[in-house]
Amino acid sequence: MMLRGVFAFACVAATCWAASAAELTTTVSRENKTIVLVNGELAEGDATRLRDIIRASANSARPVSAVRFNASGGSVIEGARLAGMIQSAKFATVVSSGATCAAACFIAFAAGNEKFVSATATVGVPGASEAPSIVQVVRELGLPEMIVARMLVTRADEVFWLTQDDLRAMGAAITTGKPGQVALDQPRSVPPPSQLAPSPGSAAPDPSALKNWNDVVSAALAISREQNGGQAYTARQCGLKSNTCATAVFYTGKDGKQVMVRTIKDLTGKQLVHETCTFNERKDVRSCTDWDLGTSRRDARDEKGSWHRTTSE
Repeated sequence: MMLRGVFAFACVAATCWAASAAELTTTVSRENKTIVLVNGELAEGDATRLRDIIRASANSARPVSAVRFNASGGSVIEGARLAGMIQSAKFATVVSSGATCAAACFIAFAAGNEKFVSATATVGVPGASEAPSIVQVVRELGLPEMIVARMLVTRADEVFWLTQDDLRAMGAAITTGKPGQVALDQPRSVPPPSQLAPSPGSAAPDPSALKNWNDVVSAALAISREQNGGQAYTARQCGLKSNTCATAVFYTGKDGKQVMVRTIKDLTGKQLVHETCTFNERKDVRSCTDWDLGTSRRDARDEKGSWHRTTSE
């Protein structure tokens, strides 16, 4: 099967994070089938333990039917191995109420024959700007190109958090519960820049003319909604090393250039940076202004999709 070859290639080239082994336990469903519970960061040996559970469950006449995840990351290699086993066995995958499945866990989750996510769960895609082999893996799993595009421009040490619409687009069913995936600080994901609509005459105020940051964000959201069929284009990205999360709103300015209004917070919710950035036509250079300090800088994006500061003013 071609997918197995892709997984083997990914296991050579993938970026991995150190992790202790996840805890694998089991429960029995109402249909008298085994559900495997995976808790903690993925690490080498987890796929072997899943294989042992599959065999033991089959011998006990309670075959495995689903794998339920609560894992914030770990070894991408092991995530790919788990994905191969899950896809081959046609198991369902689940992220239940309040759980998180991010980075390496997402790769395994995406392999489910059926996928279920609680409205109160969070699911994050690993960055792959420096590990294109992982992109081959997720493409074989049938992920929408919008998600693949975001992986390619997200750093390997960062996570791109999915909205409920993103999850539905990849075939996941959202189960009942209070929505947690589309909160204000976990907004809709931005599509590839080429899909942004041209700027019409906007009834919303110009964000650059406003003095209060909350008003700036509200105006940017209003313009983005006007330009894009009523749904603002936004994105969220978290750094696993920097312990910060950034949320951004994208719209097209009056000059036809893409504008980003971005807030960066630490993990306690403290706001660290407020900035606006304007992109060039190729979207590989951006000029940014710090809203609080009034300072400016220019960034350029390299061939791997990472941004680097080139000048400060």
